[in-house]
Amino acid sequence: MDVRIDLLLKSAARLYSLGVDLEMSRKKLKKLVDQGVPYNSKEMKDAYREFSELDAQWKELEKQHIELRDEIVGG
Repeated sequence: MDVRIDLLLKSAARLYSLGVDLEMSRKKLKKLVDQGVPYNSKEMKDAYREFSELDAQWKELEKQHIELRDEIVGG
C-alpha cells in the first residue's frame, strides 16, 4: 500500500478520535455556561482552554489531511 494512503487513513482515524474529544469538550463548556458558571472562573477558563487547544489541533490535522488527500487524488 502507498505510504501516503496509509498516512491518510491514520489521519482520518485521528481526526475522528479528536472530533469525539472536541465534542465532549464543547458539551462540557456548554454545560458550564448553562449552569451559569462565571466566565472568569478557573473552571470555565480551564474548560475553554481545553476546548480551544482541541479545536486548534483538529483544524490543523484537518488541513493536513485535506492537503494529503488532494496530493493523492491529484497525483
